[in-house]
Amino acid sequence: MSAPRKIRRWFFCAVVCLSLLGGMSSLPAVGQYVIPRTSPKLTGTPATFDLDRDRQSLVSLDGLWRFHPGDDPHWSEPSFDDSSWPLLHSDKPWSVQGYPAMGGFAWYRFAIHVPATHPALSLDLAPIMTSYEIFVDGHIAAAVGHMPPNIFPTASWDYRTVPLSAASSQGDNREQTIHVAIRVWHSSIWASYIDGGPAFGDSLVGDSELIAAEQKHHEGRHRMVFIDVFSYSIAASIIGITIFGLYLFRPKEREYLWFAIQLMATSLDGALIVSKELFAFPPIPVFDLLDGMLVACAQIAFLLFLSKVLKARRGLIWQAVTAMAALSSIFGVLYWPGWLSAPAGALVQVFLLLPSSIWMLLTLAAGAIRRDTNARLLLLPVLLVQGLYVADNITIALNQLGLEADPRPFETPFITSPYTVHPYVLAELLFLLAMLAFLIRRFTIARRREERWEGALEAARQVQHLLLPEAIPQVPGFSIDCIYRPADAVGGDFFQILPCGDGDLLIVVGDVAGKGLPAAMMVSMIVGAIRTEAAHTTDPSELASTLNHRMTGRSANELGTGFTTCLCAHLSASGRLVLANAGHLPPYRNGREMAMPGALPLGMLGGITYELVTAQLQPSDRLTFVSDGVVEAQSKSGELLGFDRTQDLSTRSAAEIAEIANRFGQVDDITVVTIDFLGIPASVGSLQEKEAMAR
Repeated sequence: MSAPRKIRRWFFCAVVCLSLLGGMSSLPAVGQYVIPRTSPKLTGTPATFDLDRDRQSLVSLDGLWRFHPGDDPHWSEPSFDDSSWPLLHSDKPWSVQGYPAMGGFAWYRFAIHVPATHPALSLDLAPIMTSYEIFVDGHIAAAVGHMPPNIFPTASWDYRTVPLSAASSQGDNREQTIHVAIRVWHSSIWASYIDGGPAFGDSLVGDSELIAAEQKHHEGRHRMVFIDVFSYSIAASIIGITIFGLYLFRPKEREYLWFAIQLMATSLDGALIVSKELFAFPPIPVFDLLDGMLVACAQIAFLLFLSKVLKARRGLIWQAVTAMAALSSIFGVLYWPGWLSAPAGALVQVFLLLPSSIWMLLTLAAGAIRRDTNARLLLLPVLLVQGLYVADNITIALNQLGLEADPRPFETPFITSPYTVHPYVLAELLFLLAMLAFLIRRFTIARRREERWEGALEAARQVQHLLLPEAIPQVPGFSIDCIYRPADAVGGDFFQILPCGDGDLLIVVGDVAGKGLPAAMMVSMIVGAIRTEAAHTTDPSELASTLNHRMTGRSANELGTGFTTCLCAHLSASGRLVLANAGHLPPYRNGREMAMPGALPLGMLGGITYELVTAQLQPSDRLTFVSDGVVEAQSKSGELLGFDRTQDLSTRSAAEIAEIANRFGQVDDITVVTIDFLGIPASVGSLQEKEAMAR
């Protein structure tokens, strides 16, 4: 393109832009004042800025400080001659300046020249490891941590503000020199792997107000470094409490409990780390012990969780790795009594946790190969969390032993904006996300299963409703009342009241051990058998033996229930009562329990003959049949209704007995059948007279 064409194009663009700007400037913006085109002229002297006169009163203390190992109280005095002391850089630990692995006491000294006129001054000291005291002109001005004989050093990464009171006089017009001495105690336990003295540079001296502002900046920056750990701890604790609530609703599903414990332990450990880093609390030995215990607790809880959800066998290997994880926390603090060095103790702790990590990953990998959806969902997040933890701690321990191992890739935040994110926190977040997806999926599957189960229970309830007597039969000479209250949607109690020829009654009352659908299915089978056999015999002993033969071997093998108790009674129109009992509660006659021989329940042993018991009822006699749900009604304090109270209640109506047992505390199915003998009906009596005359 030629130059004239370029010039024309630029000129055209400039004209368009100026036109647009002119048009826009002619319209006032909404909510703003219109600036007049003719502004009044401003008078006065323009501002000037002097880099010498207006500079901020801050001076860096990075440079050469006097240094000397050992301890002498005279070294804090301003008149002490330290000219023979060696010089060390103030922005590096003494461990890298000719004093490797040195523990014990050491002193730093430097002087500050103050001009004749100055504001109130303060020091802003960068972190110094591990405990130290600051003397200003021979007087102690501040202290961090504890000095011997206290054995707990302080690992504080906080900047420390120290007022220079000797230089705070505003009326003193003379130049001054302030002598600062720093007495450092570096624990010998740590000296082999934690550098002594200043951790890094950036110490300042200057105007107290500016130093206070700098201190706020340091605190904000330090807190931002651990905001991801703090945020994760809050999120993990909230989710952990929620998962524990699921466990309270589903106490049989222990995986919710184990996962809640794992999350709460991880959350508490994160809060502990934040507290140590920001507030230097708790003391290092206490932190090491609590940190090791929480890590072991989280590891064991996750072992229990995985073994439950993946249906892994808790054999000798599982028990061994769990025991090793439980013992790991002890070795993290054995360096305090001097039984192990700190790096050795840390390595032992990590290697005791390593087998449990390997077991988790191998179990998940095996499940993923079997195409287990749960294992595939959890394999990668668990690999990240366990792998980062093991690699980070092994690298730190090797570094402490003096080997070439750099832990910074695992410790340094790789995201710094808008706030920091450490690698292990991101791994924990991915793990938490995978676990939430797993739990949502598991809860959805469980809910669908419950809906199907509820449908099956409803169908069983309807079938059971059809099998149990819908209406009380009306038989001349008898007043019959009955009530049935299952403890659940379906129950294991059953009763049949079958009128026979010539005005007789066949009564069968029983109880299947167990509850729910299996018990209801067994009840259906028994009721069907009773109705079938009642067409062939009304003899109670023969009926009980036939039922026992049909049920032998079926109760436990096919339906998962236990034994079944049963009481068969034949009551003739003349009041003659014949009973056969298969382990059920004896009936009550006029408020007294009838004596009956003991016998095994149905289905426990084949070939049993049940003994008959006979009795003659008199007009107005009452028979009461109950199930064990009445006797075993239990109050909130654990007290049973019991046999004595049940016997006292046996003269009442069936509805009253059931209601009293229910209010007392129903825990099992309740069945009550009452039969009042009114006397021989006239039709039956005339028939008996005709038979007697014929004989």
